[in-house]
Amino acid sequence: MHIDPENLAVRTESDVEQKILMPFLSGEVYLAIPLSQIRTKDFLAPAKLDKEAGKTSGYFPDYSVWSYGFLVMVVEAKAPGVPAEEGYREGSLYARHVNQNYPTGLNPCRFVLACNGDILRFGFWDAKPEMSFKVKDLLVQSAILQKLREYCGIDAVNKQGAGCLRHIRRKAAQFPFELAGDNALLNAKLPVNSFAADLSPILRRYFSNQEDVHEIARRAYVSSAEITSYDRVLDSLLKERLSVRRDTVVRELQPDKRGEETVARTISEFDKSRPQRDHLQIIQGAVGSGKSLFMNRYHDVLQPEDGAKRTRWAFIDFNSAPPDLATAYDWLCAKFVEDFQERNPELDLFSLAALRGVFSRNIQKRKGVYEALKKASAQEEETARAKDLLQWQDDPRELSRGIADYVMGGRREVLVVVMDNVDRLDLKDQLNAFQLALFFMAETKGFIILQMRDETYERFKNKPPLDTFRSGITFHISPPRFVDVVKRRLELSLEYLSAQAQDVQTYTLSTGIRISYPKSDLGAFLRELYLELFERRHNIPRILEALAGWDVRKALEMFVSIITSGHLSEITITSKVIGAGAYPIKEYNVLKILMRTDYRFASDQSGVITNIFRFDREWHKPDNFILIEILYLLAINRKKVGQIGLEGFWTCQHVAEGLMHRFGYIPEDTLLALNYLLRRQLITADHLNFREVEPNDSVKISASGFMHLRFLPARLEYLFGVLPTTPFFDGDGARVIAEFVKRENVRGRVPAADKARAVEIFYAYLFAQNKFLREKHPFTPVNSGADLSLRQMNNALQTYWHKAAESEPGSELDLV
Repeated sequence: MHIDPENLAVRTESDVEQKILMPFLSGEVYLAIPLSQIRTKDFLAPAKLDKEAGKTSGYFPDYSVWSYGFLVMVVEAKAPGVPAEEGYREGSLYARHVNQNYPTGLNPCRFVLACNGDILRFGFWDAKPEMSFKVKDLLVQSAILQKLREYCGIDAVNKQGAGCLRHIRRKAAQFPFELAGDNALLNAKLPVNSFAADLSPILRRYFSNQEDVHEIARRAYVSSAEITSYDRVLDSLLKERLSVRRDTVVRELQPDKRGEETVARTISEFDKSRPQRDHLQIIQGAVGSGKSLFMNRYHDVLQPEDGAKRTRWAFIDFNSAPPDLATAYDWLCAKFVEDFQERNPELDLFSLAALRGVFSRNIQKRKGVYEALKKASAQEEETARAKDLLQWQDDPRELSRGIADYVMGGRREVLVVVMDNVDRLDLKDQLNAFQLALFFMAETKGFIILQMRDETYERFKNKPPLDTFRSGITFHISPPRFVDVVKRRLELSLEYLSAQAQDVQTYTLSTGIRISYPKSDLGAFLRELYLELFERRHNIPRILEALAGWDVRKALEMFVSIITSGHLSEITITSKVIGAGAYPIKEYNVLKILMRTDYRFASDQSGVITNIFRFDREWHKPDNFILIEILYLLAINRKKVGQIGLEGFWTCQHVAEGLMHRFGYIPEDTLLALNYLLRRQLITADHLNFREVEPNDSVKISASGFMHLRFLPARLEYLFGVLPTTPFFDGDGARVIAEFVKRENVRGRVPAADKARAVEIFYAYLFAQNKFLREKHPFTPVNSGADLSLRQMNNALQTYWHKAAESEPGSELDLV
C-alpha cells in the first residue's frame, strides 16, 4: 500500500484512518508492521481520561500496535480541521494509563502517533512530540520516513516488545516428576488386576474392536425409544440439536426393535420409481454416533421382509481407504465387488451364464463385431468373446457397472451400496468421499448411502462440492448414551457368562490368597459395577459421557480400562463378589483410573484426562493458566455463532487476539496451546481431525473440554493427580510436591489427608501466580478461567477439611 500525497482526498476521520494511517502502519515501504499486530479500537477496553480531554465516557484509541503480547504503540486519528496536537495528547494519556498498570520500570506502551490528514505527529508516551511534519512530505525514501522507520518501524516495535518480555520472564519452570524419578517415574506401569483375566473373553467379544458387529447390531443395538436423557449440564454439549433450514430438510431416524420406517420407505420408493438418475442418501451425525452400526442393524434385522428378499447390499469400508481419495475410483469399485460377492454368495458372478448377464450391455455393443468374426470363424468369435469377458472382469469399473446392470436390470432387484465409516475421515477426505459417491452413483445408478459428519454437512451443504447435488432430505441419527450402550452389552456379557464360563472361577488377591467363587458371582460383579458407575447418584456418568463425547468406541474403551485397571483395588472387587458390600467404587477411584489407566502416575501418555495447568517450557510467555483461559473463552462463547457461521466455532486467530488483549498471551503461544488441546480432544476443529490447527482454522470446546474446566478442578483426586506434570516457577514448591510424589511411588498410595496438603501447596502457588500475572497486565477481565479454577480448588479443600457435603461451586458457565 502506498500513500499518494498529491492525489489524497481526505474529508473525514475515517479517511485519515483508511487512506493514511493504515497504509503508513502496514505498508512495506513505511513502518512494515504486519496486520496481525495491528488492532482497531474495538479490540481495546476504554479508559477514562481527564476532563481537559473533553471525554465524559470511555476513550478508545483508533489503532493499537502489539508485540509479544504487549501494547507498544497507540495511534490516534482526527478529522481534518481538528488539531493533531489533540490526538497526540489523548494518545499520550492512554499510553500513560496503560503503563501505570505495570510495575515500576516496565512501560510497554512507548510510542504515540497522531494524524489529522494534514499533520502527522510522532513521539514517546512521556514526552512532547519527537517529530511533526506534513503528510505530503511523507515520501518514499525520504529522510523523514527513514527516521520514522528507525523510531517506530517493525524492528523498533518488536525490540520494545521483546524487551518487555525479558523484563517479566522468569527462570525456567520445574516439573515435580523430574525431581522424583524423571521419565522412568512416568513410564512405570501397574499390572492389570488379576480378576480381569477371567473377564478377558467377554471384554474382547463385546467391548473391543474385535467385536462381531453383526452380533452387536442384532442383539445389543440401542434403539431411539430406549435412549435415556442427559442431565442438564451435558445436554447442551452432547444432545443433538438439528438445524432445519429452508433449503434442506433434515429428518431424524427413529429405529425401533422391528424396523425404521423412513429408510424403508425411501428404498421402496426408489424401487418403484426406478429413476434413471439414481439416488444418493446422506446419513449424518456425530463421529461415533452409531451410523455404521445402524446400517448393519438395518441390513441384518430391520429390513421389511418383502424388501429384504429383493435387495442386494454392499458396504465399502473407508477405514481401509488409500491415502489419496481424490483419485481412488478403482479402489472404490474393487471394494464394492469384493463386499458384494461376500454378502451375496448365492450369486455366482464368475460363472459363464452370470458373466454374460453382468456384461450384457457390453456384449450388445459388440454384437456387430461378433457377427463379423463368426462369419470368418466360429472359433474366432468365441475367442474374442472370452477375451472381452476377461478384460471387463479385470476392470473394476466395468465389473461394478456390470453387477449393477445385472442386479437392477436383469434381475429387477434393488442395489444398495453403503459408503461406510466415511465420517471417521478428516474434512478433506470426507469431501473427496462425497465426490467418489457421486461418481459411483453415476456409474451404477444404484441407491447410494453416504455417512457424513453433521458438522461437515452443515458447513458445506450450500458450498462446493455438496451444493452440486441435493437429495432433498438428509437423514440424521443421534448417538446413544454411553450408559445405555454399556448396559446392553453387559446384558449380553451375562448371557455369555451363563453359557460359556467355567462353573468355578479362581481369583488371587495381592496378598497371595486365592479365592474361589461360582461363575454367577462374576456376573454379579459386572452387574454391581454397572449400578455403581451409572445408577448411583453421583458425577461418574457425567465424567465418562463428557470424556467420550459421542464416540461410543472411546466410551467402551474407558469402561474396559476401569474393569481391568490395577488401580481398582482387589479388595473393592472382592467385596462385591463375596457380598461384603463395604467398599463401593468411589468417584475418586474412577478419576484416578481415567487419569492413569495402567500407569502408576498420570501424564499425557497415560489416560483420557488432561492436565489443564500445564504448559511447555519452550513457549515464549507461558503460565499455568493459558490452557484454562482458552477453554474458558470458548466455553462462555459456545452458544454464539463464530466466523464460519457455526455455533461455538471461533478462529484460532480470534482466540489468540482475545487472549493477547485480556492476558497478554503471545499469539504464537496461544496457537501452540490450541494444538495441544486439540490433540487431547478438549477442543474440536472445523476440519474434523485432531492433528493440527492454523490461525484461520476454527475451533470449539468439546464436552470433554467443558468437563475439564467446569468440574475437574473441584476434585482433589484430579488436582493431586496432575501435580507431577505441572510446571512450577517456584523451585521450592516443586521440591515439596516432588516429595509427595516420591512417597506415593514407594508406598503405592497416599492418604487422603496428604493429598489435601499437597493440593493446598498447589493452591497457594497458583493463587500467588494469578496475582503476580494479573498485576503485570492491565486488561485482565473481571471473570477469568483462572479465577474460576481457584474458586473450585478452594471449594474442594474446604469440603475435605471441614467434612462438608460435596457440592459444586457456582459458575458463570452455568448461565451460558
